[in-house]
Amino acid sequence: MSATSYLLFFFSALGVFNGLLLASWLVFRQNKQVGDNWLAMLLLLLCIRIGKSVAFYFTPSLDKNILQLGLTACFLIGPCIYVYITHQTRLGMLNAIAKWTFASLAMFIVVLGIVYPYKTHLELWQYWVYRGSSYLWLVCLLLSFFHYREKIQQFKGQWQALITDKPLIVLMGGSLIWLAYFTASYTSYIMGALSFSLTLYLSVLTLFKAPKEPPLKNNKYANNKLTDDQVNAYSNALEQLINEECIYTDPQLSLPRLAKRLGIPHTLLSQLLNDHYQMNFKQYINTQRVTFAQTLLLAEPNTSIDDIAEQSGFSSSSTFYSAFKHKTGMTPNSYRTAKL
Repeated sequence: MSATSYLLFFFSALGVFNGLLLASWLVFRQNKQVGDNWLAMLLLLLCIRIGKSVAFYFTPSLDKNILQLGLTACFLIGPCIYVYITHQTRLGMLNAIAKWTFASLAMFIVVLGIVYPYKTHLELWQYWVYRGSSYLWLVCLLLSFFHYREKIQQFKGQWQALITDKPLIVLMGGSLIWLAYFTASYTSYIMGALSFSLTLYLSVLTLFKAPKEPPLKNNKYANNKLTDDQVNAYSNALEQLINEECIYTDPQLSLPRLAKRLGIPHTLLSQLLNDHYQMNFKQYINTQRVTFAQTLLLAEPNTSIDDIAEQSGFSSSSTFYSAFKHKTGMTPNSYRTAKL
């Protein structure tokens, strides 16, 4: 191979290697967040698809079984993106349907590969499965953007938070990789692999650059107390929003986003929480989530603790257990056993 070919192979294969490492980290890390398993599944499918592309580009005589494996993964990428987005946007019933659809499609493509393998049914796989995978991927992207649109509206005026939102990164990255493969006949087949490497590194860089909420300062509001009328008005509006919309179940809820929903500056909301509720933002939201979880633990006795934590808005099980025990003095399991 020429020097250019070696560079192409290096950068395209590097994305696959790092994608597998990232998927493994998402599965085995301790403080797992909502949707990590599905994000890891998506990365694995992409790595299989991209890995096949890299191998085929540099070894055209690649074994047909490997080509079949790559197309099988490609067939499931779009549905996996859709499951992840409905999972992250808290679309409970729709997410359950998406998971069932993904499982059905996975079973279908595996059975198809067993009954009609690539090596003896070239036209089926090279035309129908390949094209079908591409259009299925596109449909899933469009549906995912449609469901994500409401979440984009919540980020209005907060572009830094928007561009570091993981679901949006997944959607934009998935769209870029799909476009690279869809236009491969006009550019180069290896562009899909290169776009994956580029997307992966940009995504990681963006997440590491995510803005952090500024820490609260002591005596910050000593000379600027809220009036009784302001406290009553703001607290009533806050409690109405909390009770009617259960906004705390969004694991990515932040102080600026909650303040924007209330129509007040985030500094006033922070002051209200500190002065009136004697809590900071995280303490207040976790209290609401634990209260909601207490109801779910009794109302849904067969639901797992991890699912209860997820439905309540906690991004990790460890945070849920810690917050729950801090508020109730009991673990979730002990609470459920004692109350039922």
